[in-house]
Amino acid sequence: MAVKNESDSKENSIVLAMVMLQTIEVFNFGAFKKDLINYYNYNIRDKSDKDDTVTFQVEGETVAIMFMPFPIPEGDIEATSKYAYNWKTAADDLKDHKAHIVISLIWGGNDAKKRFKILTSAVCSILRTHKASGVYVGAQSLLIPKQQYINEVKNRGIDELLLNLWIYFGMRTINEKNYGYTYGLSAFNKKELEILHSEKSLREIREFLYNMAHYVLDADIEFETGQTCGVSENERIKITLSKGYFVKGETFKLAY
Repeated sequence: MAVKNESDSKENSIVLAMVMLQTIEVFNFGAFKKDLINYYNYNIRDKSDKDDTVTFQVEGETVAIMFMPFPIPEGDIEATSKYAYNWKTAADDLKDHKAHIVISLIWGGNDAKKRFKILTSAVCSILRTHKASGVYVGAQSLLIPKQQYINEVKNRGIDELLLNLWIYFGMRTINEKNYGYTYGLSAFNKKELEILHSEKSLREIREFLYNMAHYVLDADIEFETGQTCGVSENERIKITLSKGYFVKGETFKLAY
């Protein structure tokens, strides 16, 4: 049996995303607030302003939004864009962005899934109310174009686990073998997953990793060495814990 993690033991941490702007457009809190309430019915409380930062309360979480009148460093974008298979023209598309807005949850509860949903809601409201190009989530190595981000939420719903916006699913081919890994489960206090030396296609590997990551977060469990996993009762993929191949620390290897 997998061991369930007690939510009370999880450490609170900052969750953060950046919206890249096409113009030096100061954050419009009025338009943002109206959109956030209209789409997600949030009750926004205790707004305060300090310099270029606005903070407010949403469902017990403190959200901070900071306007930065300059682009994200080119090196950060360029490095991440090399692995952004969902946005192959990201480096060119973003090289001339003029400014960015930082959205972060800086204090609140220990429910990471709830915190990421609030972050995602805030990002969507900024995307809809500002001249944005896309979203950069540095901690998860994600670059996501504006419409793709909005559509993911629209199609799946804000109350779903929006893993494509929260976790990077890496895919590689080395010596005619295919590999895959997650980068972002650690933000939910879970170990990352890896598939190594596989005969499966990259598409199959990504789909399997997505399904297993979804299961881990939805059921709030942690795998154990010696267990098996699968998307059906008959599929039994062996699980082992060892040093990460693509990511730091120990990861669960799925013999897929």
